[in-house]
Amino acid sequence: MEYLGKKKASEEKTRGGVLRTGDMCHKDKDGWLYFDFRKGGGLRRHGDFILPEYVEKALADLPEVTDVCVYGIPAETGAPGESDIVAAIVPASGKAIDPKKIAKALSVTLDKNSIPTYLQVVDEIPKTASEKNLDRLLRDDFKKNAPNVYRIEI
Repeated sequence: MEYLGKKKASEEKTRGGVLRTGDMCHKDKDGWLYFDFRKGGGLRRHGDFILPEYVEKALADLPEVTDVCVYGIPAETGAPGESDIVAAIVPASGKAIDPKKIAKALSVTLDKNSIPTYLQVVDEIPKTASEKNLDRLLRDDFKKNAPNVYRIEI
């Protein structure tokens, strides 16, 4: 198998007879493998590459959040290839979302550049049958001025 018209890219992807997916994993002391992130899956913001998975982890650790999906939208600056970061979050039952409180908590665990520009509060994160987040659906529903969207000021 090969990428159509991209022989060199195909050879690199299957170098040494191994399919190189870009999945970055780690092994625990018992030999179990754990998926960490996909190489090249980052968002570029102000020249830095941000891995959505790390931002998702920081948000998922907050008691007021039960599910999260982080994705990028074209940056307001219009800089080519740059993204503003959106965190779609599902509030925990009975918990209110306070964007200032969330921003403060994230500033302890994340670099300033990794803190999302927007919080998009949703009832659920749409998923595939294999439980992968469908960020394209969230992106389609995203509107900066929607009542469920909050801009985080840092």
